[in-house]
Amino acid sequence: MKRKIITLLTALVVFACAAVPVSAADFSESFCGTRLWCWIPSCVQPSCPSETPDTPAQPGTPETPEEPDAPETPEKPDIPETPEQPDDPGSAPGVLAYEQVVVRLVNAERASYGLPALSIRADLCQYARVKSQDMHDSGYFSHTSPNYGSPFDMMKSFGITYSHAGENIAMGYSTPEAVVSAWMNSEGHCANILSASYTELGVGYVADGGYWTQWFVG
Repeated sequence: MKRKIITLLTALVVFACAAVPVSAADFSESFCGTRLWCWIPSCVQPSCPSETPDTPAQPGTPETPEEPDAPETPEKPDIPETPEQPDDPGSAPGVLAYEQVVVRLVNAERASYGLPALSIRADLCQYARVKSQDMHDSGYFSHTSPNYGSPFDMMKSFGITYSHAGENIAMGYSTPEAVVSAWMNSEGHCANILSASYTELGVGYVADGGYWTQWFVG
């Protein structure tokens, strides 16, 4: 499987990938190349208390209590039923296994920067998959679809509402690990993945050609 490439001059080959963040109605595009830099938020180290706490007084020696009466052996309580496991933010019905892996990898990256996990949304995955399939079927690689318009027009056409939204796309990557690594090593894509403005994520994957779409909303 060949990855989408762009040749500059005679020696520079770059992978084609793109990221679009949006707040309200903003729209912009950026592309990543072989020399990639990742946006990393500053880490705030927790401060240590400056004052040394007073040494507590030593407690007195307690009197030896009387031996209590031996209690009766209580009846064994009924064994409670096993509670249901809480929902995994990285899994949802109707979502492909590869798409769920991407969400888990994204949340692992966010956790390493102290950011909350993004919840996976089945409808976002469904429509992100429509975008990936549209790129495959219509033979383009861009945030702007010849059939749906901008990603934000596309979201609205499917009834998706948001205060903040973003899109990452990629082509030619055959595994979740490879595509997340590429996104994390690109400033624009990494900024979307590590944005505190987003709370939910959908991932759409089309195996033929390795098309990927991430839709972020918050």
